[in-house]
Amino acid sequence: MQHGASQPNKPVSRDEVSLLEVVATPIVITHLGTTDILYANQAARELFERPADLAEELHAESLYAKPEARAGLMQRLRQDGVIGNYEIEFRTFGGRHFWGLLSGRVTTFDGEPALVASIVDISVQKEREVQLAQATDQLRIQAAATAQLNRELKSQRQVAITASRAKSDFLARMSHELRSPLNAILGFSEVIADRVFGPDGVTRYQEYARNIHEAGGHLLELINDILDLSKVEAGELQLTLEPIELKELIKGSVQLMAPMAEKRGVQLVVDLGRSPLSLVADRRRLRQMVMNLVSNAIKFTLAGGTVMITAHQEQGNIVIDVADSGIGMTPDQIKVALQPFGQVATSSPYAQVGTGLGLPIVESLVKLHGGKLYIQSTPNVGTIVTLTLPKVNMPA
Repeated sequence: MQHGASQPNKPVSRDEVSLLEVVATPIVITHLGTTDILYANQAARELFERPADLAEELHAESLYAKPEARAGLMQRLRQDGVIGNYEIEFRTFGGRHFWGLLSGRVTTFDGEPALVASIVDISVQKEREVQLAQATDQLRIQAAATAQLNRELKSQRQVAITASRAKSDFLARMSHELRSPLNAILGFSEVIADRVFGPDGVTRYQEYARNIHEAGGHLLELINDILDLSKVEAGELQLTLEPIELKELIKGSVQLMAPMAEKRGVQLVVDLGRSPLSLVADRRRLRQMVMNLVSNAIKFTLAGGTVMITAHQEQGNIVIDVADSGIGMTPDQIKVALQPFGQVATSSPYAQVGTGLGLPIVESLVKLHGGKLYIQSTPNVGTIVTLTLPKVNMPA
């Protein structure tokens, strides 16, 4: 049953409070209207550290750490007439703050409306609650950190597995790639050395010499790719920067790739516009980037397709696009193509020729120049590889 403030419980008399002096629980009686402290037993005086020589009248507000806390308490009392186990922060006469558990009811004392309340010091419990909450938060943080560490370890393990698999695949491909030109060199040179076709086989010997030269060039290209990537990864590749007229460099590079395109039935188109295009870069490495991209485009474009090379200036940068109408790639295949030793599995008859180092080398070289590489590709539609290079590149 609820009791409103207008219907006080059984009054408390002076004779009754004398019995409260020997009660171990702190008891305080305050006036509901004036908030005067009408009575406090010995346990309450000790709890609130009231000096024995303190004679002036005291108000209940002085016992609360926050005035608004008492306002909330009084609102509950006006509504119910009683209150139980209400946690509230108090302060003593000495200025010490502590948490108390208050239970009380509205009554009358000496004919005046009053609140009689018992207060139990729960500071130790509250401190333990805080410590427990802090420990729980710490455990939660540690659990999150452990989970993150597990994810990172799992990711690193997967990276290590992928790298190991890629290197194993690379070694398998390299053994084949190196063996093929070496076998050709050894075989053709042995035929020439032994004069298998006799003194009249000069024409055949000349053809075999060209084959030896071609195989040696391919072998040198493979070794250079491996050395370039090793230098880039070790941070030992130094750029020799100089002013470059880009149109001349691209045209010269495309001319070198023309026989390969003609052999595979791919049309090369160059559109460099009318405006001059110049930049500061490493001439040899810039030519290497262009030729690698054009070579890749030709390799992944079937007979009858087109490879277009364009360049223009854009916001202080030089932009080079190599677009093909080839077999294209999915986003996952692009990721593979940009990994060292990674080769995209496709239906192109030329796709597996090479080391799979071309795009990773281009990406590393363009970054050394302070630029970026972008790839847009759609399966069965084609690929656009874009190099963005700053016009002026200061050496580090």
